[in-house]
Amino acid sequence: MDTAVEVGYGVAELLFGPNSLVPWWAWLAPVAMIFLRLLAPVLFPEVAEARWGSDSDIERARQSRNSKKSNKATKSKKK
Repeated sequence: MDTAVEVGYGVAELLFGPNSLVPWWAWLAPVAMIFLRLLAPVLFPEVAEARWGSDSDIERARQSRNSKKSNKATKSKKK
C-alpha cells in the first residue's frame, strides 16, 4: 500500500511540482478549453442552437424513422 502511495505522489510531483516536467502555464490551456466548452451555450447561444439541431433537423429525423418503420411493415406483409 505504501508503494502505491509513493508512486502516486511521485507522479503528481512530476506533473505539478516545482521541478515538474510540464510548466505551470501549460496547464492553463487544457483547463481553459474545458471550461470554455462548458460555457459555450451561455457565451454563444446561436452557435449552440445550430450545433444541437434546429426544428427542421428534428422533423427530418422523425420522417426518416417513420419511413424505416413503414418499409419494415411492407416487407413483413410481402412475406
